[in-house]
Amino acid sequence: MFQDFKNNIDYFLRSKTKFSRKNFVEKSESALFRNYLENLYTYDLLEQIFDVNYQDKISVLDIGCKNWFYAKGEYSFFKNHCNSLSLHGVEIDAYRVYSNFYSRYEVAKFYTKDLQNCLYIPDNLLNIKHRYNYIVWILPFITKNPHVAWGLPQRFFAPEKLLNHAYNLLLNDGQMLIVNQGEKEADIQQKMLEKLKIKYERKGIVKSEFLQYKNDRYAFLIKNN
Repeated sequence: MFQDFKNNIDYFLRSKTKFSRKNFVEKSESALFRNYLENLYTYDLLEQIFDVNYQDKISVLDIGCKNWFYAKGEYSFFKNHCNSLSLHGVEIDAYRVYSNFYSRYEVAKFYTKDLQNCLYIPDNLLNIKHRYNYIVWILPFITKNPHVAWGLPQRFFAPEKLLNHAYNLLLNDGQMLIVNQGEKEADIQQKMLEKLKIKYERKGIVKSEFLQYKNDRYAFLIKNN
């Protein structure tokens, strides 16, 4: 209870003050190289899972994009399949401040600055009404402990409601990728999809030659057709 009280106070303060240093630029060569690998991994992941036909226009939503350090990987993948791309990222805790006193929002501005029609949205997913051809959701909170540990108030923990809302944001023939950390979370995710009667393909463990994570990542592909 105390942790949730603290999370509520902290979240209120950062979301109201929106405190941050400005004009973030990553200068560390090791961090930039890691970011390069993260974007290659993201491109590889999307290529493995999504079945994308070339279209004139494509709209994409990334849910829980944090500081969106992998936006270029997403952008490059989808831009190769259309003439006009609209890429949106939504993050409920956009004003969380790092130890260097830059917020996620300011860092995201750096990683998306050269991407046309790319929009970072500091908001709750439930407030998103626009519909999309593709949705990407990497490591959603589906159990309470990680949600609280990351500093979010418990009132925002509504995995079934969020999942149902995300599914309803898909256009006809739209596709959604969900990536979970570990087999236990993947099993919980599968049960949630079944409870909501959302059809899915469980793709199993996803691997890439560009990056290996400590815990295996499991993918689900959802199609609205």
